[in-house]
Amino acid sequence: MDKKSDLKTYIITSAQASYHENKDGDSVPYGGGKVGKARPNKKLLEGLEILRDELDAELKIIPIAGKNTLENILHQSLENREDIFTGSVLRLNQNLQVRDIVVPPQNVDPTTGKRELVGKYGSSLIFAHSKQRFFPVPVFNSDLPRYLFTTGAVTHPNFNTANHRGDTAERNHVYGALIVEVIDDEFFNIRNVRALKNGRFADMGEVYDGSKTPKKIGADTLVLGDLHWGDHDENAITANYEMIEHFKPKRIILHDTFNGHSINHHEKDNLLRKSREFQRGRLSLEGEFEDLYWELERLAKFTGKNTQIYVVSSNHDAFLPRYINSGSWMDRDIWNSDIGAALYSKGMELGLDEKEIDDASFLIKQGLKRHGKLPSNVNFLKLKDNLKRHGYQLATHGHKGGHGSRGGGAKSRGITGGGKSITGHSHTMEIFGDTYIVGTSSQLDLPYTAGGGSAWIAANAVLYNNGTVQMLPSINGKWKAKR
Repeated sequence: MDKKSDLKTYIITSAQASYHENKDGDSVPYGGGKVGKARPNKKLLEGLEILRDELDAELKIIPIAGKNTLENILHQSLENREDIFTGSVLRLNQNLQVRDIVVPPQNVDPTTGKRELVGKYGSSLIFAHSKQRFFPVPVFNSDLPRYLFTTGAVTHPNFNTANHRGDTAERNHVYGALIVEVIDDEFFNIRNVRALKNGRFADMGEVYDGSKTPKKIGADTLVLGDLHWGDHDENAITANYEMIEHFKPKRIILHDTFNGHSINHHEKDNLLRKSREFQRGRLSLEGEFEDLYWELERLAKFTGKNTQIYVVSSNHDAFLPRYINSGSWMDRDIWNSDIGAALYSKGMELGLDEKEIDDASFLIKQGLKRHGKLPSNVNFLKLKDNLKRHGYQLATHGHKGGHGSRGGGAKSRGITGGGKSITGHSHTMEIFGDTYIVGTSSQLDLPYTAGGGSAWIAANAVLYNNGTVQMLPSINGKWKAKR
């Protein structure tokens, strides 16, 4: 998958148009005037050119409409560039292609009504838009999902801000691009580049500032895909450790750290499966905690004391208080009677106001402490806790929505952190505006995914010190090409 001879790299972005041709044949902005908006973001374009040369990549700039569909002529500084792409299709491999899908740049969600095109063309699709969107499309029986990807733009915004749609679009305009590493005819790596208004952007731990020599940039936080220790995927875990080594983040966020396979209430009446799991030794709550303890110990030592690890209170953590409250450890699951009684006793000792108690977070911590002293850099967050970095809420798992409802996709989670968040839970990598959802570190073909559509994928997100976020999916443990 990582043979250099097969590798081909693309940097794909869009450019809004500045002018239309009037009745006299002149190129002018629609509505009058001589100077068009949608000038290139000079530093961003220069930075992409530096990155292009570093990666030996092809830069593709795809034109999109200006303030309306009549504006279809690019700014004069772009008109003679050889990397302007005007074709209708570019097949990158059998599973990814660029298509001339026309979506008004004012649209809030460029993927609305477009998911069926994945089936029509038989692959994931990239198309140009002024916003950056990763939208998953489930496929049958845990095959790798298809995606709709949109690019972001290399130009300054060009909208009619006198109306609601134009004003909103200008405020939500995204400077950025996609980087695609085509490994072979089947596999590819893809990651987003998100630039600041000044054109600076980060990629793979380096910051690009116009034509200047790129410099190292620190990683504020690395958010890992849901861990689910015990049902984890070894390739995904390997990629996680590689990313930690590469980025050396100051913080690591863990979601669904505790899997709960030993006490899963969804399987409590499935006698056949429970009997088989018992024979495999997977119904011991003590054993599950022991395995998780040693993984947290390993992770804490690997990162070092200067990296703080945060365990987010998640829905699988809530399996534990549900199990303790059920009393199953007293009569049915007698092999868990010792730890069940101990955790029940610990929960009874809590002298806090009930509104301040998160039984899931507390009991997980107590279960782990039975196997040794917890590393000093491992922190347990409660449901009510906040952890914000560069405006992004990082303490929310994503299983809870507004006013007690269930959490949904990225559009539904726009309420979290005022629209700026990096969450987990759904196991599907997604980007919508400033809402990011990481994937999973678990196996992709667990029993309850069989027979239906799944969009699960391994993916992590890195929050850089400049406040930009980059999504990094991994396929079979491969998250970047070897160069």
